[in-house]
Parts: sequence; structure tokens; C-alpha cells
Amino acid sequence: MKKLTVFLLTVALLLLVSCNASILMTNGEILKPENTEGNGKEEKVEFSYSPSSLVSATRSYYKDAIVVRWSEVDGADYYTIERCSNSVPSLPSFPEWKEIPETVEGLQYRDTSELERGVYYFYRVKAHTYEGKVGGESSPAIGTILSSPIEIQASKGDSTTTIFIQWKEMPYVESYRIYRSSLPTVNGVESEYVATVRSSSSGEMVYSYMIDEKEKGKELYFAIEAMGPLGSGAGVSLPRSGYTFVPGAPSAPSVNYITKGDDTSSISISFFTPGSDVSYVIKRSSPGSAESIVFSEEYGSVLPPLGEDGFYTFVDSDVKSGVVYSYSVMAYNSIGSSQATTVEGYLLSPVRNVHLSPLRGSDGSIGYSLSFTEPAGSGDASRDEKMEYVITAFNKKGETMEIDGSPFLTEEEGKIYSVFFPVSWSVDRDSEENEISYVTIKTVKGETESSEEMSNVIPMLPEPILSITGSRNALPLDGEKANSSGVYPVHISWVSSFDGERILNRVGSDGSKKAITISNGLSYTDTTGEPMVVYDYYFDTSDEFGRSLGEEKRSGDAYGAIDPNVFASIIDSVSVKPFQIQTYVPEIYKDYWKKCRIATMVEYGNASDLSTQMKALGSAEDYDHYRRGKISYNAEMEGVGGAIYFTYSSFGENPQVYLTGSYEMHVNASGTGSASSSTGGLKVEGMYPALISLEKVSVSKKALVGSYVITLTYDGGKSRTYEVAL
Repeated sequence: MKKLTVFLLTVALLLLVSCNASILMTNGEILKPENTEGNGKEEKVEFSYSPSSLVSATRSYYKDAIVVRWSEVDGADYYTIERCSNSVPSLPSFPEWKEIPETVEGLQYRDTSELERGVYYFYRVKAHTYEGKVGGESSPAIGTILSSPIEIQASKGDSTTTIFIQWKEMPYVESYRIYRSSLPTVNGVESEYVATVRSSSSGEMVYSYMIDEKEKGKELYFAIEAMGPLGSGAGVSLPRSGYTFVPGAPSAPSVNYITKGDDTSSISISFFTPGSDVSYVIKRSSPGSAESIVFSEEYGSVLPPLGEDGFYTFVDSDVKSGVVYSYSVMAYNSIGSSQATTVEGYLLSPVRNVHLSPLRGSDGSIGYSLSFTEPAGSGDASRDEKMEYVITAFNKKGETMEIDGSPFLTEEEGKIYSVFFPVSWSVDRDSEENEISYVTIKTVKGETESSEEMSNVIPMLPEPILSITGSRNALPLDGEKANSSGVYPVHISWVSSFDGERILNRVGSDGSKKAITISNGLSYTDTTGEPMVVYDYYFDTSDEFGRSLGEEKRSGDAYGAIDPNVFASIIDSVSVKPFQIQTYVPEIYKDYWKKCRIATMVEYGNASDLSTQMKALGSAEDYDHYRRGKISYNAEMEGVGGAIYFTYSSFGENPQVYLTGSYEMHVNASGTGSASSSTGGLKVEGMYPALISLEKVSVSKKALVGSYVITLTYDGGKSRTYEVAL
């Protein structure tokens, strides 16, 4: 009889472990678990809020990536990275930091986005916790990709013995390998390695290639490959041709003029070389493009008639705005080619990167700073006539505004312009006529004008709202469906005299933020809620300077009702058995509940030997980490069977839901039995008020079977009853 009693107790304890099990899941987040030993006390690393130190970025190590590394911040769960760029190795005066849309849980990030050659990238790192804490910004680190020169030049007829190869140095390159070929394709089988030269850090590199006797006057092609600190190459640059001068060849052509912003569709070159039996070839190149022949009598081009000024004029219409083109004009006869006359030309192009940004002056004034980058050819000292930039400002009504001072700016070499448009601290709807919305700029040179470039539009101040409300656990409407997370829609409505486009902001209790564009109307249905997350909805009625047309109103906590099956999964996880079903247990507490005293006693009951199973007899209790709600466990022999009791008092390992009531199991010798609640069910409080009845739950084959009978209570006291199968 004694053996039978022990056997039945073992059955009951095993049943405790197997009953009401659900599929274990994680939420995809990787967080540092608490270092606990099951004694109810936490040993938590405090978040330091300090910026990450020792931030570094690779400099020309890889041709398609920059690797950023940093040191760990105490208590951090993940890191975000911001990036900006510049053409020189120092931060811009007004850096535009942009957050990389990825979070990193480790201590390094490989940036493989569309990184440009010759550009310096700056990275800074911030530490975060999943509770929404944010650390300071680190000092920036500079990184670059490994890249060969964007453009090289090879001399054409400058010497009888030497071809001079020139290029601008690329960032953090160790050395350069030089290749030559008799064909335009320098990286093919006909290519020949010439030499390796170390970086000089002077900004400009020149290599003198001494020809041999058979190469006199012959056109050769050269390319450069940059080599990085790891010994890897970036791939060869685009090739450029060069040759030496042979006595008896024509003299270099004279160029009378070349178009420099005088036209918007074509570039004209006027040239001439005295002598008989002289033919011409013109080559064109631009940064980042291959050198190409655009005029050649040998290839069928027809020389235009000699003009009244004694010069030929070639018109190149296959050109683009915003590009400075380099033309090499060469004359040749039966002996050889002349020295090339190299000139630059460009179309009259619009300005670039027009941007209005808010700015506060040191004297307390506020306004918008207009910045833009000058067009191709700006700062060209060979031009006598300067370019001008005509600015037109528009107000919030789309009408042309008068601006203080001159409506144009005169070209200044290498300058990124900054113009200040002051605005008033006081603002109302009547001030729309005096509030700038956007500007347009066009480039003017003489009688020629470029197309206009428009800046970003400064949005109108949002109309104030009188009130905003969001539904809280509302009874689902007929036809409404829960989303993939099991959450029904939240209904938001507001009162305002304006029903046009605006931005609805949403902040979640999980730290999430979302901006929702409302095209029109005074209501919105949000179908993207997550379980156990409450949201606050609001419209920001202030502008970049903090000016507002009215007080900001917020909805307060709002959230959708939940699918009964998802509700049952949540309660099983965070209240009934957080030590066993951890789908919704916060990651930082999962390890704690796996090691707690109750979990240990359940494991004893699941052991294979009887002596260990007997350790499961007795009592244990524990507490949640949010409100100190209590969970109690007790297992005892009951006749020839066993009984297990759980009691809950405001217990829930989550800030949003908690459970009060009792739950017990009684198992007989056949492995069947009953499950019940001496408190009339389990009462759920918090976000989703409910009562869980065990009236349709029993025990069969050592496991709970049947259904929970769940009565969910919605906003306003309305309720519905559901059966959820175990």
C-alpha cells in the first residue's frame, strides 16, 4: 500500500509539470538576463548613461564596407549608430547626423550601404535599454572605404621622353600600383605592371613614366590601383591615355574660347592650329567617367567651316548639367600628334542641395538658414563674368514674398551659402503672409538662366486641437478582426477646426514611437497595436522653434481589445506559470523564473527517481517584479493520490496584467481527476479585466483537458464569454 501511495504522488507531481502546457516562444529580443539564484533578489547592472568610449571605424580597409567598433556601456541592451559625411577629414560646420535604421546588440557594426569613394564618414554611437533609457553620444570616429583615384591624368605631348601621370590622393591609402597598356582596357591580359609608389600625404601624386625607343609618340593607356593597410587592392581606376611629343608633329592647337556657363544645352570649343595637312581629334573626360573621343577626322568626323575669326568651332551637345568636362584638343599629321591643349567647360547649371533649416541667433533672434551648394564651374577664375543666384521666397499661402536686402547673391569661390531669413516669435494664422514656406533659386550668367531649384517646404504650424480621445479595450465592432498579434483596432478621434493633412504621433509603453500621416478627417483607426502595450496619441502643434498655435492635447492610455486565445496565452505565461510558459515573460526575468524555488520543486516532481520526487512535497512562494504580487505553491499527499495547490494575490510578471485567486488539482490512481478553483475562478485585473472559470477543465492521462471559460470585460462594463481549448 505504501508503494502505491508513493506511485500516485509521483503521478500527481508529474501531472503538475505537464498540465496546460503551451508552445514556448520568444519575442525575438536578446536582452541581458538577470543574475539571480532564485532567492527573489536581483543583481542588476545599472545603466551608466555614459557615452560609449573607444569608438573606431576602419579607414580604407575594405572597398565596400566600413566596420565601426566601440566599447561596452554598463547596463546597455543595444546600440544605435548615427552617420554623417564630408569631403574633408573634419566634421562639417553643421553636420546632418542620420540614424542608421538598424540596432546592434553587439559591439561592432559593418556599414555596407552606398558609400562613396573619397568621402569621409563620421560615426557616433548611443547606448539604449529596452526600458527606454538612452545614453550620451560618443565622440565621432572617421571611416572611409578603400578606393582607387576617381580620375587620373596622363600628359599628352608635354615631353619627348616622359609621360607624366597625375592623380589626387584618396583617403588613407598606403600605396598605389601603376599599370600600362597599349589598349584602352588596362585591366586585361595586355596590361603591364609598371611600379608601386607610396602615398605622399601631399594631396597630389605625380609619376614620371620614361618611355623606351619603340614607345616614342605612341599612345599608351595608364590606370592606378589603390592599396589598403591590409594589402588588398581597390581595383584599377578608369584609364587615361598619354603619349610623348615627336619633333615634326604639329604645334599645340590654340583655343579661342570654350563655353563656361554660357549655355544650358551644349558646350562649344573654338580652336585652330596653323599649318597644312593638319587633322584634329578631341577627347572628353569627367570625374568618374571614361575618356572618350568626341571628335576625330580619322573616324569620320567632319571639320566645321573655318569661322570669320579664323577658328573652327566644335559643338558638343552630349553633355549633362552639373558636370565639369575636360577636353583635350590635339592636332596631328603623318609624323605624330601635337601637345594637347586641355580646357574645361560646363553648362550653366542650377545650384544643388537647397535647404531651409531653423536657426537661432546668439542675440535671441530666430529664423531659417538657407544653404545651397554652388553649381558646376563655380569658383572658376578663368571666367571674367561671375554667376549670380536669384532667390525667390514664398509664404505659407504660396505667394511670393519680399525679402530683405538684394534678391540675389554673387558667386564666391568654393562657398556654401548661408542666408538668414528672420521670423517673429509671435505667430498666428494672420502671420501666414509673413511666414516663409520655401524658396527657389536659379543661376544667372548674363542673359542665360538655369532652371529653378526648390528648397524643402517648411510645414505650416499645425492647427490646435480642442480634444483627442482613444479607445481603451473597447468591445470589438461587428466585422472587426484582430491583427496578427491578436489585438483589435484602437479608435482615435479629435475635435479641431482643421481636418486636413497632419501627423498623429503615437508613443507606446514599450518605448516605441510612430508617426502616422493623416491625409484628412478627424478620426483614425489604428490596427497595428501589440499585446500589453498602451499607447498615447497626440498631435504636435509646435514648429521647429517651439512656437505653437495652441496647447497640445493627448489621448492618454489607449489600446485595443485582445483575442481570447492570445489572452489565455498571456495569462498562462505571466501569471499562471511564468516559470514554465515564458512566451510573454519579460526577457530580463526569464532566467529568474527558471531558477526560482517553485521551478525547482516542479523539477523535483519530474525527476525519475523516487527520492528526488519526494522533495517536491511542501510549500514555496515568490513575488513578481512589478507590484510584489504573490504566488504560492503547495503539494501534499491525498489518500492514494496527490493534490497540488497554487494561490495568487495580485500576481503578474508584467506591469499590465495580474491575477488573484486559487487553482488546485486532485489526481487518483488511474491518472484522472479534477481541477477546480476554491475562489470561484481566477480574477484578472489590469488592461484586460476577466474571470477565468475552470468549470470545463478536468484531468485525463496526467494532463489538463477541456476548456477555459473566459469572461472578458470591456470598456463600459460590457462583457463576453468565450471557451478557449487547452
